[in-house]
This record gives sequence, C-alpha cells and structure tokens, in this order.
Amino acid sequence: MKRWSPGIAAMALALALSAAEPLRAGSGEPPLPPGQDPGGVALALIDSGINYTLPHIAKRLARDPQGRLLGFDFADGDRLPYDVVPGRKAAVAIHHGTAVASIVIAEAPRVRLIPYRFHPKRYEAFAQIVEHIARGPARIAAMPLGGYRKGDWEAFRRAAEAHPEILFIFSAGNDGRDIDREPVYPASFGIPNAIVVTSSDAFGRIAPGSNWGRRSVDISTPGEQIPTRDHLGAFKTASGSSFAVPRIAALAARLKAAHPDWKPQRLKSEILKLAVPSPGERQPRTAHGWLPNPALAGPAIQ
Repeated sequence: MKRWSPGIAAMALALALSAAEPLRAGSGEPPLPPGQDPGGVALALIDSGINYTLPHIAKRLARDPQGRLLGFDFADGDRLPYDVVPGRKAAVAIHHGTAVASIVIAEAPRVRLIPYRFHPKRYEAFAQIVEHIARGPARIAAMPLGGYRKGDWEAFRRAAEAHPEILFIFSAGNDGRDIDREPVYPASFGIPNAIVVTSSDAFGRIAPGSNWGRRSVDISTPGEQIPTRDHLGAFKTASGSSFAVPRIAALAARLKAAHPDWKPQRLKSEILKLAVPSPGERQPRTAHGWLPNPALAGPAIQ
C-alpha cells in the first residue's frame, strides 16, 4: 500500500502553492454541528485543521459554553479550522489533520480536541498558535509537521520555550535522513518541553523514509499502516512519523487523565521511561529507544 506521510512535505508544498494562490477567508467551510464540551483532557492539534462535521470527531471537540470550538483557523481567520492544507484548491486538497485526529481519538477516546489550522504564508503565526493554546485548557499539543529553514521557526521556538506548561509532541519528518546532520524544525531545536517522535515498523526498525537522530529524536514508535479515518470518514491506514505523533500524544493524554497533577517535564519523563532498546536496530538511532505499542502502555484505553 502506498505510504501516506505528508506532514513536513505537505507543509512545504502548501507554502510553495500559497505564493501563487491567495487565501480566501471564510471560503465556504461547513457549519459546526451543535454540541457541548465533552470533558476530558484537552489536547491541541496543530495541523491542516479537521473535518469537524464527522460524528466521531464532533463529539470530542472542546467547546465554550455557547458550543463554539476552542481552536482557531489561522489561515482563514475564523473559528472553523476545516481540514484543507492551506493554499490548495478543494479539488486537489491534501487532508492531513483529520487522519491524525482520528488516531488520537481511537487511542485516547476521552480526550477533547482543540484544533488549529496553520497559515501557509506566515511562520510567525505558529507562535501565535502557541499563545492561543496557552490561554486555553490544553497542556498537550501535537504538531505533526515542520520545515527546513531554521530562521522560519525561531519565533515558534521562543514561544514554545516560553510556555513550559505545555508539552509539545513533534514529528521527526519523512525525508529518510539523520536530522542531527540535516536538521528539520522544530524537531531539531531540542526544545525542553517537547518529545520528538519518528515512525518504526512493528519490529522496531526505523521505517523506510522516516527520519532519525541519536540526539534530535527522542523515541520511535510504530507508525506504519496505522488504522485511521480519512477526511470523508472512511476507514484506511496511514504511515509516517506524522502518524506516530498522535499515538504518543494519546498516551500523554491518558497519563494526564490518570495523573492530573503531572507537569510536562514529569509527563515527558514518564513517557520516555517506557521506551526500550530497539530489537530491530544494530545501533541506536534515537535518544531513548523504541516504544513498542503506545496503545498498551500506561493507563488502559477506556
């Protein structure tokens, strides 16, 4: 089956396309289904948005007392972060966030999601997303994307480090390279309140096409052929470090639910303690090893 791993690649493509295609604020997003906040651990998702009309997602959306989403669309400037990678026409859109969100919900069914849609022309908007998250209830943020130019991400780095109360989960990327030598960002920054994740196969080997780094990447976990649901709600599988991220984010949410007093550094430490040496690698290619199955680690899925 074809490998689906658009995280960093999709981000780069969106940036390139946006130069030729202007953004259209409020470009016909569907209305938000009515609902109430479901309760549970809040988790922010920084991605292409989500299809919030799908029933399995709509019922897990964090909402204010008026039933409005707590997230934001930084591409369109509204409160409806609908899942289309910014800069692409609807007919050829890359949908990424819905598949990521579906994995989070499957492995942390009591989570409540706060979705954010990035802006393809303004890297500083990523720092604004961090500030928006900090004003809300989420203390875990999944970010399965990134880029290659360090300077583009400095504002985000400063914002993330200024909010140590938030634990970020970053993808290592899908370029098949050592990001200690050829960095990608924000994964290669070494942000203290972050976990960098890459994809492995079921035997602990770094997946073909996924990045690694003995210093830059904290752990690997199976991210190949992961069951999920696409933008239309159809069941499918997805592969790549982008889909390892929601597995670790879901584990963090379950641990946070069981231990509400744990701060990000404790949460990070406990997750990394669950990693073991990879049986599939002759030499370590991550800092802390391999987490064989996040769904079976920590508190049970309920």
